Amino acid sequence: MSMSPLVGIQVGAISFADEGVETVLDTVAEKAAVNTVFVATQAFDRGLAGRQTWYRPWPGHGPEEKDDVHLGGSFVEQHAEFYGGTVLGPHRARDAEVVGFDALDDVIPAARERGIAVYSFVLENTHSGLTRHVPNWPKVLQVDAWGRADAYACLRNPDYQNWWLSLVEDQVKSYRLDGIMWGSERNGPLDNALGDGGFARNGNPYCFCRWCTEAGEREGIDVRRARQGYLELDRLLNDEAPDVPVGDSSFIRFLRLLGTCPEIVAWDALWHRGYEEFQARLYGAVKFLNPEVRVGWHIWHHNSFSPWYRSQLDFAKMSSYSDFVKPVLYNNCAGYRLHHYIRTVAGRLFRGVPEQTVYDLFRTSLGYDEAIAFEDLPSVGLSPDYVLRETRRTVAATAGRVAVYPGLDINIPTPDHVRQTTPDEVRKSVRAALDGGADGVLLSRKYSEMTFANLEAAGEELRSRNA
Repeated sequence: MSMSPLVGIQVGAISFADEGVETVLDTVAEKAAVNTVFVATQAFDRGLAGRQTWYRPWPGHGPEEKDDVHLGGSFVEQHAEFYGGTVLGPHRARDAEVVGFDALDDVIPAARERGIAVYSFVLENTHSGLTRHVPNWPKVLQVDAWGRADAYACLRNPDYQNWWLSLVEDQVKSYRLDGIMWGSERNGPLDNALGDGGFARNGNPYCFCRWCTEAGEREGIDVRRARQGYLELDRLLNDEAPDVPVGDSSFIRFLRLLGTCPEIVAWDALWHRGYEEFQARLYGAVKFLNPEVRVGWHIWHHNSFSPWYRSQLDFAKMSSYSDFVKPVLYNNCAGYRLHHYIRTVAGRLFRGVPEQTVYDLFRTSLGYDEAIAFEDLPSVGLSPDYVLRETRRTVAATAGRVAVYPGLDINIPTPDHVRQTTPDEVRKSVRAALDGGADGVLLSRKYSEMTFANLEAAGEELRSRNA
């Protein structure tokens, strides 16, 4: 690891507007040794934007009122001349608290004065439904196996691709950025169906829009059989399939379905190739515009839970179109999230198999030494050893070709019965990431949720390492 690791923090526009740009920058630098701010510039997801969530205590800074209404969109000024070739134009966030505030133009000069780098964090998540406020958004939505529009846009849709290319061109040309981090928290149709979509999503199989079906046909996939296979899979996972042989478990029926309809796997692989191709194109576009702007990816926490997702996330391949990666390693809330995922999969794919058995199978397959009772997962969380192991795995997979900045859990909101972040836990997770060979750390999810005690704990540990 270098002598001067990147110490990043994710900050939403509302924190700068609420507390003042200079105050926020000075606070994170002094308390947490931050040298890079990842500013949330595009989000329809409250995970990046907005104040503290309504069900968690006030963190001790910013307004005590949690009455902001998040509508989402761009938190920086957008310029119409960049948005040709797409039905989606500029869409400035209408959140009342940040009207008139430009999260890059107002932050970059003050950050430069303090020697703090500025990265733009753009998040593709749209499961909130807030994109309904964006004109023409229904025209870029995925299509599910029933032929219905899905809540997410299709990454193969040319209008959606061009909108993202327009957005990054606008930002790179309009602002003096040090980097861009693109985040997207979704998976292919197979894993999506097995996990019933996860929190705040649904398990509907996708995408059968014009662009995806044409791509499938070019690759020789029987689209009709793929669609039918996913409809049968949905019935199986929801225990609605007729004529079930006596004694056959849902898992055996799943294997039989894959054997008789391999198009299910082929269609899932097609979706993932489209995702990777889009990322590579976005990376190349930024480098064409300004080779000095670093480009990296927020890696969804699902990578810590799902063996299917893990198998498809190829860090070695990703290294060819990345300058850095941020694997989400939020260890405290991970117990709660993993518990939810295992319970869902056990109830759909492994009906009749004890949840503890499914958990032990998954944790050992993923390489975690977290041998605890399944029901204790939310209250115990995952240990700093999980952070160490996942950091080491990511560093080894990227083989030094890209920087690795683990995202660490600083007060990520969870219900009261779930393990909460403490200063001691912060110190241990920072230590684990650095011991694992990380090139830096990224304090997450967002500053508006973080307590000063936990920020100071991160700073103490970093400075003790001569960071």
